[in-house]
Amino acid sequence: MEIYRVTRQSKDWLLKAYDYARMDAFVFGQNIPLECEFDHDDPDEDLEAVVLIEDHKPLAGCRITYPKENAARIGRVCVIREKQRSGVGHILLAEAEKWIREKGIRHVLISSQDRAQGFYECCGYHLVPGVDPDILEGNRTREQKEEEKKDRPSLGFSCVLVEKYLD
Repeated sequence: MEIYRVTRQSKDWLLKAYDYARMDAFVFGQNIPLECEFDHDDPDEDLEAVVLIEDHKPLAGCRITYPKENAARIGRVCVIREKQRSGVGHILLAEAEKWIREKGIRHVLISSQDRAQGFYECCGYHLVPGVDPDILEGNRTREQKEEEKKDRPSLGFSCVLVEKYLD
């Protein structure tokens, strides 16, 4: 298995590998509409992602952003359907955390589907109860967020916020 750290300057095929993993896990695996999956990506010039590839095929990926001082956010964590529950997700998160730690940041946040909360808890994350995960959604106003929610189809899950302090 190869592990890649991806930035805007990375080869285009690495960006496409990450998008493929997202398509497989979310669009095909969970029936999330294509426009919902890709509509709220951070600007590409700020892109940091980790991508796992095996036998020249994408396995998994996640994005890393920095929504506030001294905190990192891991987002859009995905593992292709045929590799879910194989340990690939743990490897992916460990590499993202390693990269974050190298930058001197110790506080990591993840806004996640509620059904994945147990996975993150197995990785050492803790639920942040009573906090709207949308606080990490960037510079959009509350009104913009509400407007987007009105137009978005119900996806059958809610989101939770989990956090971890790295050693």
